Amino acid sequence: MRTENFNQTLYIYEAFKLRWVRIANPNLVLLVRATTLLALGALFSMTDIASATEISSPLTGQWQVAETADEKNERMQTINEATGHLAGFQQVKARDRLSERTSPPQSLLIEIKGEKVSIASGNGRLDLELEGPPIEVSGRAGKAQISAKMQDSLLIVLARSSGGERTTVYRASGDRLIVEVTMTGARLAKSLKYVSSYVRTQ
Repeated sequence: MRTENFNQTLYIYEAFKLRWVRIANPNLVLLVRATTLLALGALFSMTDIASATEISSPLTGQWQVAETADEKNERMQTINEATGHLAGFQQVKARDRLSERTSPPQSLLIEIKGEKVSIASGNGRLDLELEGPPIEVSGRAGKAQISAKMQDSLLIVLARSSGGERTTVYRASGDRLIVEVTMTGARLAKSLKYVSSYVRTQ
């Protein structure tokens, strides 16, 4: 319990304690004592709730990419499958572009405070409101509307553009972070799904 709440609890207790001495009717004494206990119980509950909301999310921290060889091979394989319907030079160009776009950032800095979440990497920084309206961002791939939400302990970031959608799910387990990405687009033969791993550095 925080110090200011504990001091407030003592103040309430002492105030009612002084009144008990002046009350002659035993029934009134019991009523006042019961009221005091209820007030103290409510204060303790509010303090516990406040303390729980202050607990940092396991996603919060700085993360370093630790993509395994299997993860990279699977990512490239799903890119080949998603572009397999294209012919010749078009497939090579699309594959190279997707390989660059899906390459995991070398580091991630995630901060979740209340209803605010920020994700920073070498590609820039995103500041989003959980369950809030999407924000518009611009990049080499064009413009996109981005929103975020929490689903249990998962952070889900959705990016929508005229070319398709990208859903990124962040899941922390101890000192490891798993990032699962699903991409859809009119020019893709199938959904592109891949996973990248990170390890906590801070």
